[in-house]
Amino acid sequence: MFSLPVLAMASLFFAKPLSSPPSMPKVSANLQKSIKDRPIRANYLITAADDFIVSAYLNGKEVDVSKRTMLWERFGATMEQIDVVVRKGDWLVFNVVNNRLRWNGCSYFGVAGCYAKDEFGFVSTRDGAQWSACDNAKDSEKFITKKEWGRNRPVSKPEKDWDFGLTGMKSCAGDHWNGQSVWGSSRNTWIKIVVE
Repeated sequence: MFSLPVLAMASLFFAKPLSSPPSMPKVSANLQKSIKDRPIRANYLITAADDFIVSAYLNGKEVDVSKRTMLWERFGATMEQIDVVVRKGDWLVFNVVNNRLRWNGCSYFGVAGCYAKDEFGFVSTRDGAQWSACDNAKDSEKFITKKEWGRNRPVSKPEKDWDFGLTGMKSCAGDHWNGQSVWGSSRNTWIKIVVE
């Protein structure tokens, strides 16, 4: 015959759990479908930067360097292709830097969201509320990770445009690129577009 303590211990092993474990949320088909249902605005990006992009972010996450290809550089200024699919409702942030001692302090940042060469879902522009800038490193994390944060800070025209920027964009994105150069108010700036 088993003693009372032995029976109590056995009941712990064979007793039914009081409640079933919580089920894992299904991130699932519905979320994936809603993402896929949003129209594509770009199959890839073409960028021109004087001087260069430090990092690019899609929906708050840094784009892996394996998705970035240097098309060419001209005395330190750069053209890139960034292989990410961008959909309506996504947001992109680019951390762009410039050395004021180079070429009399000229700077430049331009983007084309391309379906294919000469076919654009969006281009950089200083008009409208899609584009904004952040010039404070302390605020950059919020600017990158929160879609709406900082959208009241419009981009501006660079103080001195890189004279090869337009030529470079047309060469790599297509002759019909009709965007504008955009910048913030410092030499280390973050540029955001919320894609419509």
